[in-house]
Amino acid sequence: MNQDTKKDYLALLGKAVATLHNGPLPQEVLQCARRRVLDALGCLVAGYHTEAADTIRSYVDAQGGRAEATLLPGGNKTTAALVCLAHATYTFGLELSDAAPRGTVHPGNKVVPAALALAERENSTGADLLAAVVAGYEIETRIGRAMFQSAFYRGWWTPGVFGGIGPAMVAGYLCNLHAQALDNTIGIVINLLPTAAARVNDEGASVKSLIGGQACATGLFAAEMARRGTRGLRDIATGWLPLLADETHPERLTEGISPDGQFLQWEMLSGILTKFDATVGPLAAALDAIFELLAQHEFKADDVTSIHVDCTRRTSTFNTRHPQNEITARASLSYCLAIAVCTRDRSQLMGAGFSQDKLTDKTVWATAEKVSVKVNQDYDDRYPAQSLARVTITLQDGQSFSREEDRNARPRYLNPTDQDIEGKFRMIATPVLGQEKTDNVVRLVSRLETLPDIHALIESLKIGGDA
Repeated sequence: MNQDTKKDYLALLGKAVATLHNGPLPQEVLQCARRRVLDALGCLVAGYHTEAADTIRSYVDAQGGRAEATLLPGGNKTTAALVCLAHATYTFGLELSDAAPRGTVHPGNKVVPAALALAERENSTGADLLAAVVAGYEIETRIGRAMFQSAFYRGWWTPGVFGGIGPAMVAGYLCNLHAQALDNTIGIVINLLPTAAARVNDEGASVKSLIGGQACATGLFAAEMARRGTRGLRDIATGWLPLLADETHPERLTEGISPDGQFLQWEMLSGILTKFDATVGPLAAALDAIFELLAQHEFKADDVTSIHVDCTRRTSTFNTRHPQNEITARASLSYCLAIAVCTRDRSQLMGAGFSQDKLTDKTVWATAEKVSVKVNQDYDDRYPAQSLARVTITLQDGQSFSREEDRNARPRYLNPTDQDIEGKFRMIATPVLGQEKTDNVVRLVSRLETLPDIHALIESLKIGGDA
């Protein structure tokens, strides 16, 4: 742990967010922000029909509230805070939204809903929305990095524990808080964040989806309280970080930020993970490996005697062998590998493979029993620069096939093209929005920084009436 405890980290973070008002963002940062927005919007509308979405929507509808922002894609209006609660719940529960592996956080599923709701309420420009998104990603990821990966291994569900920080920065930026109020917002939100336990993945508790919604709404609340003069915790280095993690690195909070608040290093350009399976992100390398093996070799599930996985410690934690519901299934390495072998269809991992029929399929169960998982210390030491897994399949006739994959070596994960993001968006959003509105959203986000407001974007994300 760095012993420089006298440094006022929050003051510099607040100053850095405030400086984003001073000029245009670098083109590569803008491009990355547009991709993050389109990706999160796809997850938002695709998550509209999940069980968690139905539950939170019934709660939000019962609250009423002033018409500040639009509840998408249905079109009703309520307060920005309630819209954030609902939208982040939809997005969080689908397991398709992005992640920042360097910080063990999932910024997009809270940052983008917050930016959309606040930009609508404040009548912000598209450029302001993008800058607010950047502020949210930058600060949330840095705070996650200060505890990487110790907080996760202590048992916290870090997307919840850190999840209000990004939305707090979004709200503070779009409400034009000055630098001191912005740094105070961080001091407030870190004391209001949900104490989310990673155990929810293993148990499959449906509360997991609410974690994102609560974190997003809490971020807005923190910024509003800062605007009204509430004071927050100042000592983040010794008064907060060590409470959550056994190993802390406070110097990472302001790494790449100059003394005058200029970003010299962008977390958004250091690796934001786009997910193409509706599973927890750490499974990607093992899934890539097994689907490569399936493409190269012909065998049936009954032919398999064992499936062995060498992987990082983080990947190994997601391994409930026989999940009882879709929440646990999306976070089960053994189950997802079994679905791969039994169906040979990766699209099953977008949703169909987590149906009750599949969860109780005897062939899937038998295949999952054949999976063994071992932490490879070399792989673990190389994470997050590399995200490695090796899958070895052994057949009854004695044949054995092995494949190593590095998720980070596949550009679509950490360096996706516009076409990668657009393709994913169209696949998951078109069934909800229809072709015309899907086309409109793609077109508007591609030039978001030129829009005088986001009303046309909101209209294109509505399906009208109650879907």
